[in-house]
Amino acid sequence: FERDGLITRLDEYVFKKVCQIQKERLTQGKEFFPISINLSRASLHHEGLVENYTRIVKENNIPFDCVPIELTESAAMYSIQIKALVDMLVASGLNVLPFDVIKLDKSLIDYIGNESGDQIIQHVIALAHGLNMKVVAEGVEKKEQAAFLQNMNCDQIQGYYYSSPKSYEV
Repeated sequence: FERDGLITRLDEYVFKKVCQIQKERLTQGKEFFPISINLSRASLHHEGLVENYTRIVKENNIPFDCVPIELTESAAMYSIQIKALVDMLVASGLNVLPFDVIKLDKSLIDYIGNESGDQIIQHVIALAHGLNMKVVAEGVEKKEQAAFLQNMNCDQIQGYYYSSPKSYEV
């Protein structure tokens, strides 16, 4: 999709679909939980992104925090222009996840049990909390990993240890 230039259309489709799912859940009185949306680098540079995504949220009549936008560190570091875009997204109400939440990737979680890995995770969590940021660990598959992260006061833990991915109907 990136090579063909279709990734921006795919990103928008996913964003619309998640907004529709959130609207349906809220209308049915189901439990609310945010669903983060990953955006590609190409979408971040697409003209009208902020206005378009803001319009989609408003059309679905859902709170902006139902669909926080998530930027990967590679996308966030890609360009100075990202800072201006992030400011616009935040001002429009679309919370941009990585700037108030740090996600610990599965590749780091897999080092739990290794002394150096444990220390890195411990320091990242302490640093994030010192900056008033939340920490989300993803890719947790083992009881020992979950216990370690709980002991380190990780704010949210997700992964197969707790559940495999579920359809939105659940």
